[in-house]
Amino acid sequence: MAKIIVAGGGHGGIAVAGLLAEKGLDVTVYEQRRREDMGYDWTDIFEYSGLLAADMDMPPEDLFCYKGDVTFYGPSERNPFIQRSPKNQPEIKMERKDIYNYIIDYAEKRGAKFEYGVKIEKAECLGNRVVGIKTDKGSFYGDLIIDACGVNSPVRKSLPHFCGIQKELKQYEKLYVYRAFYNRINKDVPATEFKLTLFPNGLHGLGWVMAGEQYADTLLGKFEPFEKDEIKKYTDYLREKNPCVGKKKVRAGSFAEIPIRQTIAVMVADGYAAIGDSAFMTIPIYGSGIANALRASKILAETVLKDEDCAYSCETLWDYEYNYYKKVGSSLAPLATMKNLLIDLTPEQIDNLFDYDLEQVRGKIKRLNGLTDKRKVKAMIENVLILKNIVSDKALKQDISVAVKKIAKLSVLMKQMPKVYSQNEVLIWAQKYNKLFKYEK
Repeated sequence: MAKIIVAGGGHGGIAVAGLLAEKGLDVTVYEQRRREDMGYDWTDIFEYSGLLAADMDMPPEDLFCYKGDVTFYGPSERNPFIQRSPKNQPEIKMERKDIYNYIIDYAEKRGAKFEYGVKIEKAECLGNRVVGIKTDKGSFYGDLIIDACGVNSPVRKSLPHFCGIQKELKQYEKLYVYRAFYNRINKDVPATEFKLTLFPNGLHGLGWVMAGEQYADTLLGKFEPFEKDEIKKYTDYLREKNPCVGKKKVRAGSFAEIPIRQTIAVMVADGYAAIGDSAFMTIPIYGSGIANALRASKILAETVLKDEDCAYSCETLWDYEYNYYKKVGSSLAPLATMKNLLIDLTPEQIDNLFDYDLEQVRGKIKRLNGLTDKRKVKAMIENVLILKNIVSDKALKQDISVAVKKIAKLSVLMKQMPKVYSQNEVLIWAQKYNKLFKYEK
């Protein structure tokens, strides 16, 4: 019987553990935290289709609610842009701990084993193959190591150079987040209000406030690490602009690092596969990645089960990466290009964008949910071209033109992705792919 090690308790890793254990494989998840400490003390919004893709049922109705409308603002908060929730709302909001409990229960019922309180230090390799993990409790070995350790995975970082897998994130590829819940005041503000502001009060990133029944949920996200006094400064500004936010912190108050970049160019090696944040599977603009990790779990499980010889080599695992890109990753990559464009905009340029009539773009954005991945990329290019045509800032027009060209090149490059693994062909393709996202300013 094949022995599978899942390194870290990421959502996708736990889900694939359940899918493989159900088919009779020996699967163990090694996680640093205790079971009761799994998950931040906050809520998450994600597409429930990710749960369904991983062969899970919808959670009990008392554990989630559907996401409401989102109002986007520029730095000056004039001319907001409202994203209306569709009638067939694809996104739900759940407590992070409830998500973990739900997915862990799913995996355990199918036979997956869990070892908590195990700190993973690095990958164990034998020649060209990943054969295990080194931890503070000793080394553990398996036929396949699934890396679900997250954005700063010590497993991925310790892989040999010849694997061709990117170890570290580069500048502006992570969002540094501070999340806190404050007491809810001013009941005149609707409990469903969700405001997201770009570059609030000079913050190089974003801030949001979600007005709940009991709490005012605040988030600050920055493209660079926070300085010591910035949290108070920007939280005070959110409080000034959002009268529902009180001064008493009642939950969370914690930091996190979230990948906001394209999916990793190479995510498999002999005896190794990355999933979730370890493979940077989040949506590049704002970092949501739970649904994509769950979708990837099903694709990885199918790939592993198809390998009847249990070789788990680059050649047999490549189907996992290829199919993930075709189903999910290829439509996310253009958003990383748009994120790179956003990084260099000034607050004035962002405000100017909100000053234009964006109704043409709004209608097309609504229709994106019903499109296939290939049509989404085409529609995205159309939206950006509309944006280019309505702005008057010459520098911004030029930057948008560059972004459009990169998205078009990405569309072509994704069709050239090797269907069958060849190290030389894969590395050449990966080099071209990474080059399109190179930050040049």
